[in-house]
Amino acid sequence: MKNILYQESIVEIKHLFRMMRNTLLALFVFAGTAFATESYSQTMKVTVVADNVSTGKVISEIEKQTDYLFVYNVNEVNLKRNVKVNAQNKSVAEVLNKVFEGTDIYYAMEGKNIMLMSKAKDGEAAQQANKITGIVKDATGEPIIGANVMVKGQSIGTITDIDGRFVLDAPKDAVLQITYIGYVSLEVKASGNKELNVVLKEDTETLDEVVVVGYGVQKKVNLTGSVSSVTSESLDSRPITQTSQALAGLSSGIMVTQSSGRPGGDQASLKVRGVGTFSSAGSDPLVLIDGLSGSMNDVDPNNIESISVLKDAASAAIYGTRAANGVILIETKRGKKGKTQVSYNGYIGWQSATQLPDFLDSWDYAAMRNEADENDGLSATYSPEEIQKFRNGTDPDNYPNVNHLKDLVTSGSGFQTGHNVTLSSGGEKLAYLFSIGYLHQDGIVAENSYSKYNFQLNIDNQILSNLHLKANLSGYSSTIDEPYTGDGDMSRMIGLAVREYAAIPGRKSDGTYGYQDLFCPEGWLDSDSFRKDSNKNFTGGMELTWEPLKGLSFSGKVGYNYSNYYNKRYASTLVFDENKTFSPNSLNVSNGNTTLTTLQFLSRYSKSIKEHHFDILLGVSQEEYKQNWGDGYRKDFPNDLLHELDAGSTNGQTASGSGTEWGLRSFFGRINYSLMDKYLLELNARYDGTSRFPTDGRWGLFPSVSLGWRISEENFIKETLHWVDNMKLRVSWGKLGNQNIGNYPYQNVLSLGINYPFGNTMSSGAAVTTLANHDITWETTSVFDLGFDFTILGGKLDFVFDYFDKRTSDILYNVSASNILGMTPSEVNAASVKNTGVEFNLRYNTQIGDLKLHLAPNFSYFKNRVASLANGKQQDIDKGLFVGESLDAIYGYVADGLFVNQEDIDKYPKQPYNAEPGFVRYKDISGPNGVPDGQVDATYDRKVLGSTIPKFSYGLTVSAEYKNFDFSLLLQGLGGFKKKMGNYQAYAFYNNGNIQRWQMENRWTEENPDRNAEYIKLTALNEGAGTIMTSSYWLRNGTFLRAKNLQIGYTLPTHLTKKVNIEKARVYFSGQNLFCISDFYKGWDPELSQDQSFYPITAVYSLGINLKF
Repeated sequence: MKNILYQESIVEIKHLFRMMRNTLLALFVFAGTAFATESYSQTMKVTVVADNVSTGKVISEIEKQTDYLFVYNVNEVNLKRNVKVNAQNKSVAEVLNKVFEGTDIYYAMEGKNIMLMSKAKDGEAAQQANKITGIVKDATGEPIIGANVMVKGQSIGTITDIDGRFVLDAPKDAVLQITYIGYVSLEVKASGNKELNVVLKEDTETLDEVVVVGYGVQKKVNLTGSVSSVTSESLDSRPITQTSQALAGLSSGIMVTQSSGRPGGDQASLKVRGVGTFSSAGSDPLVLIDGLSGSMNDVDPNNIESISVLKDAASAAIYGTRAANGVILIETKRGKKGKTQVSYNGYIGWQSATQLPDFLDSWDYAAMRNEADENDGLSATYSPEEIQKFRNGTDPDNYPNVNHLKDLVTSGSGFQTGHNVTLSSGGEKLAYLFSIGYLHQDGIVAENSYSKYNFQLNIDNQILSNLHLKANLSGYSSTIDEPYTGDGDMSRMIGLAVREYAAIPGRKSDGTYGYQDLFCPEGWLDSDSFRKDSNKNFTGGMELTWEPLKGLSFSGKVGYNYSNYYNKRYASTLVFDENKTFSPNSLNVSNGNTTLTTLQFLSRYSKSIKEHHFDILLGVSQEEYKQNWGDGYRKDFPNDLLHELDAGSTNGQTASGSGTEWGLRSFFGRINYSLMDKYLLELNARYDGTSRFPTDGRWGLFPSVSLGWRISEENFIKETLHWVDNMKLRVSWGKLGNQNIGNYPYQNVLSLGINYPFGNTMSSGAAVTTLANHDITWETTSVFDLGFDFTILGGKLDFVFDYFDKRTSDILYNVSASNILGMTPSEVNAASVKNTGVEFNLRYNTQIGDLKLHLAPNFSYFKNRVASLANGKQQDIDKGLFVGESLDAIYGYVADGLFVNQEDIDKYPKQPYNAEPGFVRYKDISGPNGVPDGQVDATYDRKVLGSTIPKFSYGLTVSAEYKNFDFSLLLQGLGGFKKKMGNYQAYAFYNNGNIQRWQMENRWTEENPDRNAEYIKLTALNEGAGTIMTSSYWLRNGTFLRAKNLQIGYTLPTHLTKKVNIEKARVYFSGQNLFCISDFYKGWDPELSQDQSFYPITAVYSLGINLKF
């Protein structure tokens, strides 16, 4: 290979950072500085006065005084040649003309780069034999400088010079690939020694890019709402087992948390622009897959074409009562016109816990327990001889050293594999895509696995020239297998394993088990207990579109979703030893199914009249949802091999079940208007009626209006700032609703099984136990959004900024009622919440020789607060609600370090517990008269200490391609929130529990009475409960930055793969959750659930392959 371009690595780094710095500066000053090369070179002045100095020193001096970077071939430019320069406040061009006067060196200014090239070398190259020569121009005939010219399938290439010319050693019949940022790539075939004339067309993809919106698509440049879009390229080859994880870190305004690594149940939570409500209506967004309601995890990530997130009212109002928390639109891949193509994506991987706590060995545990006993005034639990036996390890049955948690969460293989095969094709009339997938995930705990089979079939049929049919069929079948315990499921098993300290035996040599309170993780893992969850889902949709006239179309759509679950939980008999047995065995079986039927009719009209363009959408839809479920329980099975309810005893059996349904009917419309493709207007309205509300109040109107101004289309921009592709100002307002409440809150609830005496006989009866709310209605959210979009340099740099003000009113809230009522009151619409925030997305693409680089940072800030509660109430401590504070607030005492001695206790305000040296001391912050009163109590001295809801979300995608290699890194994080772990995780010896190494090493002792010790004096008695009350001492900053995914790939040369009829073959390594930077508790992942029951979040290391045939 012959390279024209040479750069030392330090220069490349300087170049990269300078571009990033200048890019950000240009954005934040709103393009007030001229970006054009000509303007910069003419206005930028330098002073260089030198006599008989080298050319290299002159170049260095220019770089110091300007933002220019010189690029050159060290073999062509003589940097040691001495020159004389006397330039006082001269332009860079004038200085260079003087420096290279009389030489064969010429220069070209490309942005902030100055390329130095040799005319002699160019001439020699052109005259050499067996050379392919050519010139690359744009549509106007201007030469393109720095275009990449590569021989297809080989690592031979060059770039064009200042005149757009190139010279390349290559076979006479070689196929050349010509690429340049901002232009459509082109392939041309060489023709012997004949010079090639290549014309590249400007890539208008940036301006023509379309985004999926409600009931259609729109050009991105014409959007007046706030929509984030993620394409399949961001998801490809990531070992994602649940689609709910896919959006983490990829876009602003989207907050994704994953609180578990449990196979088939990662407990991922996705929120759009924060948490908008605290009621049972929930803050989850509406998810639509190919236009039909569904769940994120219903679709295989391999089948996703794009994901659009509708964040403001302008974009989401078309979905009315279900859009208050945002809308996620998932479009699956479809067949395209062309030859039949088969693709295969597969990987194998292994999982391990991202972090595990470091519990003490048995001998250290015994020593620390003795210290706690001494602190509590008790006799030591362990003698020195026993501690030595623990250390010796000669009698593991009686003096063991068992890390129960680590043994449990490393008992599984952690093996994971995924496979997807896709067949797609298309002709003039018919196109289809058929995909099948398989996923298997063995947990990090033995007897735990998740398996899923799925399929997707999409068909497009052009029946007539104006009649088009689309059909979608998809489904999956999944199974989760887990160990089970008499105390709960696998997560509970892991949570209780935290409590089991190393001095408790696990599995003994005689087959019995050590235990504490009928729990031993090793015993339950060996038992015949199990949990098995089976789920099946099928979705079908069909849409027929008729276009009788150009611009006018009618479409009808029908959709049907069916899901079914069948779950078993069996707790077997378990003999711990001769003195203790868990019994009786028991079985719980639950099953149910849901159906959702959707009918939809749309009409669209599009018309242009001179400089006016209209798009009109009218529609009506209806959805009907039905659910049925049943549950049965029996115990005392004759053995642990029969796992059917019939085999159990009828004594103590229970049975329950129910059926519910709801309906939603909607009328909606949208008008888009643009004038000169410059001034934009969009109006949306939806009129929803739902069976969940009373007859006289079940209909509601949800409108929105948005305006856009494409400033870049104004002449004062087009004529002066040629580097600006799109500059747009957006503003919108609208109302949204949330109807996700109980199905019949406006009706009284009757409870059966309540007996009444009639004479001397008790008769079965019923009573009203829940009082209806006949005025209940949906929660209403109004959203104001102000946005700015900025795209420059042929799409190289793209910036999107939004400010939003989101207010939710009529939030459902339980109000208190007198006990005299004798019934539970229904929720009422009696609270409000306000969310405000800012968000931005930045995307930068560039190419330096063979290196293609993509950077995409994003950031969001959410300010969330309770605006009002019912009846002027200012706080609801039990629910963590305080007017003026964030939702899910943590309420407690303000810690002021630890007491160091008794004198310290005597002098400090009286504490709300029996304080001791080494325990937390709480501040006296107020009293009955509003000032400190010398006594700390719960009424006056607790305050809001923070919230568990993050205020920030951020992400960064970095990807690069160099020849056949590719690299990508996704960083993701959340910040601005507080967190506290569960009791067993946070407190040493809690309920006769365990102790971690950091607690031992950083504890308060009489020998080291540090007021700011990280952990309190050790105690094992309930008397220490006062020091572990909720306070700032026990809270940790939950902020974290996680390496969500790292991927390194290599694409095999096509001249090799085509020999075996493979169009493309790529192999890769992928790492998921590789590291996490945080100040949280040592050994605990900051995203982990705060509950006592949990499953460690896992890192995944995978090897995979992508094939196309």
